[in-house]
Amino acid sequence: MKAHSFALRKAVAVLAAASLGLTACGSSSDTDAGGGGGSSSAPIRALLNAQPATLDPIVGARSAQVVWATMLEPLVHTDDELEPDKTGLVTEWTRDDPTTWTFTMREGVTFSNGEKADAAAAANTLLLSRDTDASILKSYFANVTSVEATDATTFVVKTKSPQYDLPNLLTTVYLVPPAYYEEKGSEGFAAAPVGTGPYVLDKVQAGRSISVKQNPDYWGEKPANQGVVFTWSTEASQRLALLQSKSVDLSFDLPPAQVAEAEKAGIEVVSTESAMKIIAFLDSTKAPFDDAKLREAAALAIDRDAIVKGIFDGNASADGGLLNVKPGTEPAEQVEADPAKAAELVGGDGPTVPITYPAGQYTNIEEVAQAVGGSLEQAGFEVKYQPVDYGTLVKQVIGRQLNGLYIFAGVPNVAVPDFFASGFMKTASITGNCPDPRMDELTAKALEQDDAAAAQSTYDELNTLGVVEKHCYVPLYRQTYSYGLADGVSGTVYSPLNAVDFTQTTH
Repeated sequence: MKAHSFALRKAVAVLAAASLGLTACGSSSDTDAGGGGGSSSAPIRALLNAQPATLDPIVGARSAQVVWATMLEPLVHTDDELEPDKTGLVTEWTRDDPTTWTFTMREGVTFSNGEKADAAAAANTLLLSRDTDASILKSYFANVTSVEATDATTFVVKTKSPQYDLPNLLTTVYLVPPAYYEEKGSEGFAAAPVGTGPYVLDKVQAGRSISVKQNPDYWGEKPANQGVVFTWSTEASQRLALLQSKSVDLSFDLPPAQVAEAEKAGIEVVSTESAMKIIAFLDSTKAPFDDAKLREAAALAIDRDAIVKGIFDGNASADGGLLNVKPGTEPAEQVEADPAKAAELVGGDGPTVPITYPAGQYTNIEEVAQAVGGSLEQAGFEVKYQPVDYGTLVKQVIGRQLNGLYIFAGVPNVAVPDFFASGFMKTASITGNCPDPRMDELTAKALEQDDAAAAQSTYDELNTLGVVEKHCYVPLYRQTYSYGLADGVSGTVYSPLNAVDFTQTTH
């Protein structure tokens, strides 16, 4: 199994974080799309594990980012160390005072529909991210009081209280054209995205494929290929079969069994320990887990090491921390499995626990859900499995429609602990499953520090409170992400933040 180092191409980074889901099918266009450098007129055929729920980055969970990030770009690019750099649409920033940041936009960039990709567009996108009711990033920008474009290349962001991570957060804000987005609305934009990226939309075949082709007016280095056709299959065996039959060039999200089969057949497999963390969320606002004793029992019942060994044959990394974002880091404290104590806390006939999970979205997720459920049953709980599609799960989580336990991936689009703290731990967060003024205070306190290093002790305290003391979160493991390459295919860059750069892929 070949290990892939993360090497972002600075001039053309098309990055973000996503829990991948795509397809495989025929070509959308065999004609040259213009620009330079394509090694073949045929586009790259990329097979994903699920159909993208939406291509609107304002409201969309980052699972579809792998597709829209070919056409749209984040305001700030990231470097090899997953830190923000100044090679993208934003080329400079300064912190004028503890609550004021000034950002400078690259001059002369336009959206593919001709609109200016200027400071006003950046300000509008940030305000959409803050103010849109369904915005997936809403909680991250709640501290922002104003965003103003002071001239064509400069926008100023002011916050209520100090916030050290604004440049980091802009690495997951994808620039949208103001007039077009207002005209089309979220659904219309998702049907035909317009951005500044190296590709533009070519064709959508509803339920079958999405294809992109070279953007002839891209401001950066032109792609080495003419485009990408995305198709999807939720069946891992089918994803491997399509790769073996040479019907696709890349097949993403191969589970361990398919990895072994592919390697035995001589197919090149690339595996990366990702920052995607699979987490069991316990809803403390509703029965049965409004009872702190039952939350503790559930946390003690689940054996993450057994899941990694039994389901993934070691091809994942057990991780008991929530806020240790980068691979290789460990939490200050974590909960260790103790089935006997879990059963003692339940004390006989336990309540029914619904276990909701996104069927087909994450590698081996059905087996993981069954393992979690089996552990709870051994502790004395009754279990009810509720598999749903990923888009439905996102809506149910955001709409506070779930109780019991649900399994959801934490995908750190931004490599700072606040991405999980603000995303999952604040009262006004994506999940909102563990409202507690102390966690709100600690999240705010961390952001007021000068940088992530100065905030680390506060994040350790916050992790211990939410995971070890309150048992609202049961981190399970970091996923090792594997994908297969057809003969002669090379140049795809996959990062630990589950981002894919197709611009140098050739076949």
